[in-house]
Amino acid sequence: MQTSSPRGSETVLLVDAEPEPRKLAIFMLQRQGYTILEARNGVEAMTLFEKHNSEVALLLTEVRRRGWQLAAKLQELHPKLRVLYMSDSEGAEVRSVVEQGMPFLKKPFTMHEIAEAVHQALNDPREKAMAAGRSSA
Repeated sequence: MQTSSPRGSETVLLVDAEPEPRKLAIFMLQRQGYTILEARNGVEAMTLFEKHNSEVALLLTEVRRRGWQLAAKLQELHPKLRVLYMSDSEGAEVRSVVEQGMPFLKKPFTMHEIAEAVHQALNDPREKAMAAGRSSA
């Protein structure tokens, strides 16, 4: 028996330099009800975020160093912003994300895996506590 994937209505800012995985993720998340803002890099992401920051609930970005920097910048502007990191590698940055218990999605992923990861990142009580701590700092 196949379980249904969680659905949502939030806005996700998706940042991925690779066009094929980015387009696939957009397709999958739109099918689950999410609104997607698409960026190829941090510059595009910052421009979109400046226009839509009150709407964006989640940043879905690569773990790569620029992804970390982008997440930090956006969370300074919007402390309650949730972040879900993704990667197809097994490097030190990925291990660090996993060891710290940060939301992480391994590429390639299925529709159910991305829907579940986004749902968990948006609803993780630990992340809510961290976001509240950032907003009161």
